[in-house]
Amino acid sequence: MQVDVAFITVNYNTCALVEELIRFFKAVELPFSYGLVVVDNNSTDGSQAMLAQERWDGLLYIQTNENLGYGRGMNRGLQAVASRYACIMNTDLVLNQEALFALWSFFEARPEAGVASPVIMGSDHRVQGFLFLPSILALYSQTISKIRSKSWKLRLEKATAPLAVPGVLGAFFMIRRDLFADSLFDEDFFFYYEDSELAHRYWQRGIPCFVLPQVSIIHLGGQSTSAEGGRLFQESRRIYLEKCYGAPHTVLLALLDRFRLRFKYYKYLVLNSVVKSGKIQSKYDFYARLIQLTK
Repeated sequence: MQVDVAFITVNYNTCALVEELIRFFKAVELPFSYGLVVVDNNSTDGSQAMLAQERWDGLLYIQTNENLGYGRGMNRGLQAVASRYACIMNTDLVLNQEALFALWSFFEARPEAGVASPVIMGSDHRVQGFLFLPSILALYSQTISKIRSKSWKLRLEKATAPLAVPGVLGAFFMIRRDLFADSLFDEDFFFYYEDSELAHRYWQRGIPCFVLPQVSIIHLGGQSTSAEGGRLFQESRRIYLEKCYGAPHTVLLALLDRFRLRFKYYKYLVLNSVVKSGKIQSKYDFYARLIQLTK
């Protein structure tokens, strides 16, 4: 596939969402050539049959024989296309023509830009945020991290022109292909934190990154996760810290994370013994299972 913009997504058992993406791209009118690349990570929900039967010329379907994870899957998609720009995206998005056109126009007008995204909103229409490279204090203090995140969101609300930011969420962003060659993500990450490590890397290289405040898309994700998802998150966080901040901070933060996890477990253990609530029981079960998985 040779296009101006390659829209690349990795699918694992989200057949209905991928169908919706295909419908959107078949119908949308854009002033540049584009194609949709779907890397299927060995789904078992009917995705493979649906994708194999799709006859739209703008679709490139890549089937794997195993679940490669997000980063490896994305790299596989990038390696399969020749494009000036690549748009990295989740399957659980509600896209619109205005945002895609704005991204294209921005890159065409700003050749120094390397990474950009629209404002990413949740289904509740709240800004989901974007990445900032945490200071050492922010790594250790969730309060400082939240304050910094809120500060960046306030800057975004006041912005009337593209806002330079340290990094963008992995749910949806566009890159200039010549800056990243064939591989984008570090394949040591199976899922979670691959976008944080990438942001750290392009910040080190001095590659400018922007959010366009005038356009937005909806990201349906950000919902509750399973205990196994929590385990993957913890493991990816450890890899990220080791790569970007070194072994001493990794060890200390692992101890702090373990303390936080057990604090939450005992908190919900006590609450569950006092208040009978399905929500509290669910929280208790989650942290109990997560402790078992991370021993």
